[in-house]
Amino acid sequence: MTEPCADPTEPPRESLRRCHRCIAGLLERLAQAPAGAEGTRDLAGEIDAALAVHLADEESDMFPALLEAAQTPARREQAFELVSSLLVAHRELLAQWQAAREALLAAQPGAREAAAGFAQAMRDHLEQEEAELAVVLGSLGEARSRAVARAIAHRHGASCPPAPGGSDPPRRP
Repeated sequence: MTEPCADPTEPPRESLRRCHRCIAGLLERLAQAPAGAEGTRDLAGEIDAALAVHLADEESDMFPALLEAAQTPARREQAFELVSSLLVAHRELLAQWQAAREALLAAQPGAREAAAGFAQAMRDHLEQEEAELAVVLGSLGEARSRAVARAIAHRHGASCPPAPGGSDPPRRP
């Protein structure tokens, strides 16, 4: 069973959480995927697509809305610091994923470890976004929130698999 990745009537933070569940489900599948197998190639393509859409949601819609909504110097500084740190993390995660992806598809030694390292870094990132980004998304005004929700829903044409065994991203022990 799948769920839509975005709904234009829900707040952006709910769309964010929904996409986090999608990515968490892909990470669970990645943990089971054998290096070099045909199914791994398909899964890598799904991860590529999910990351591209998720990062576009944040970088094209959520981050600009947060920066625009910050009305006081203190809020602007807070929003800028959060957005800056997440942008850096996005570039680092993409580089880590590309290295793991190449190793997995070529069945190189260390491929499983590279994939596990990426998966853990991505889970940590999802937790940071749940703790910090989802909270500040709740501070967007209603009109800005609706505009972001519509943009995100427009970008999502496919459905995402829910995370196995639950509706929330897996948490570290």
